Amino acid sequence: MEAVVGKQSFEMLVKDGVCLFEDFENNVEALYKGEVASLYALMNDVANLKSLPVTKFHPYNKGDAAVREFEFKTKHLRAYAIEKPGGKIVIIGGTKANQKKDEATFRKYKNQYVESLKSNYYDTRKTTQVSRILDYTHPE
Repeated sequence: MEAVVGKQSFEMLVKDGVCLFEDFENNVEALYKGEVASLYALMNDVANLKSLPVTKFHPYNKGDAAVREFEFKTKHLRAYAIEKPGGKIVIIGGTKANQKKDEATFRKYKNQYVESLKSNYYDTRKTTQVSRILDYTHPE
């Protein structure tokens, strides 16, 4: 996993010991591996407060949600994130072809994470790859 470094901090969600975005990154088709690097470049631009076209990065919320959602886009790949004080939390990655399914999965994990904060059932840990990884275990 590449580092995202900038004025905003970026974190990756870890659920039950698995970094969901890293799992996506490791399992993406070889044809799209170069686009994963492009997603990280977009994240670095956002972390450094650079303006990006709406075709590459935009708010993703439907309606008036309490937690702001964002989508990073390349030609075939997507990364879904939420806002946190001082940065973003990347929840999952997905493909354009599976966008509807990925959107549902993203919102499911986002809602589980938000609920876990309410119950203080989460832990943070340091890694050398990103500033922090959020770890939570949600009872299914």
